[in-house]
Amino acid sequence: MWVHPGRLPHILTPADYVDPERHDRELRALFAGGWHCVTTRDALRAPGDFITLELFGEPVLVRNCDGDIRAFQNVCAHRHSLLTTEARGSMAKIRCRYHGWEYDSEGRTCGVPDAPSLVPIKRGGERLLRFRAETCGQLVFVSLAELGPGLREALGERTWTVIETAFSDELRQTAAWTIDHAANWKIPVENALESYHVPQVHPKTFKNLSAARDATHTLADRFTALENIRPPGGPAMRWLTARWRRQPRHVYAHHHAFPNLLVAQTDVSSLAQIVIPLAPMRSRSLAFCFVHRGDEGRWLPRALGPVVDRVVGHFSREVLREDDAMFAGIQRGLCASRHNGVISAREERVHAFQHFVAEAVR
Repeated sequence: MWVHPGRLPHILTPADYVDPERHDRELRALFAGGWHCVTTRDALRAPGDFITLELFGEPVLVRNCDGDIRAFQNVCAHRHSLLTTEARGSMAKIRCRYHGWEYDSEGRTCGVPDAPSLVPIKRGGERLLRFRAETCGQLVFVSLAELGPGLREALGERTWTVIETAFSDELRQTAAWTIDHAANWKIPVENALESYHVPQVHPKTFKNLSAARDATHTLADRFTALENIRPPGGPAMRWLTARWRRQPRHVYAHHHAFPNLLVAQTDVSSLAQIVIPLAPMRSRSLAFCFVHRGDEGRWLPRALGPVVDRVVGHFSREVLREDDAMFAGIQRGLCASRHNGVISAREERVHAFQHFVAEAVR
């Protein structure tokens, strides 16, 4: 059932999805000091493996440094070039693509071509700017802030437990996608928080609008959550789940950790979606798809594991694609709208999110 009995005010105005000054205030208030999921352990499984990305204008390199995951500013200490422009790869040492300066796992210089021309130079004297990096489950998080709470404290116990469970080593990563949206970051987030659009946008994937009696909403200060006793897939998915897990719950769960981390979970699969602001009317989703390995003694995961990996991946990617097809039109409407809008009780998680944003930014 819903927490609220009926309609709710749309707290944020159309300008809050368009205005550059508002966008800058959100970056400072909601993102600057926080922890952000940027990749998974699967992408950094071997020493030397790395990924790069831009996080709120900051070029970041995340690397497996002899088994430890570490994050650095992707900028050489010599003359400011990006160390690498590759999105991912592997390198025995962190080596700048411009002049070949090399850095060790601590970010200290360990190799400088033509070092005599730089005397006096001290080995390790120049170093990369390092960011904090931690993991929860198989997800990798980075904080650009030098000081502040650790990851567990920042997430809170409920979100920490959700992530540890949804992305434990009992699951394997099967897919990852990066999706650019022609929309303010709050549009993809809000879309994920409500099922009202399902019959119109997902007629062949999610299909039906769930009844209020099947769903339970939790509205908290730092997160909202949904549990639905009728997960997508119908009888076929119930049959599969019963042969995949010993004690399946047959529940679809969705968790939103404010401001931008979304976790969808069934007995068989989990999906993490992180929505990153790029500009007032541009954003990017990082999505990571996982499938449960199957409980011990179950034969079906061994027989159908690769097939289920593909089916779950196709379903998840198609849902994300169907949603993304809506966002540019929503953004254009917000640019023109002269009224605030209204929120239904079914969309009350959107209302809770808007309240969080408004309180943080005011």
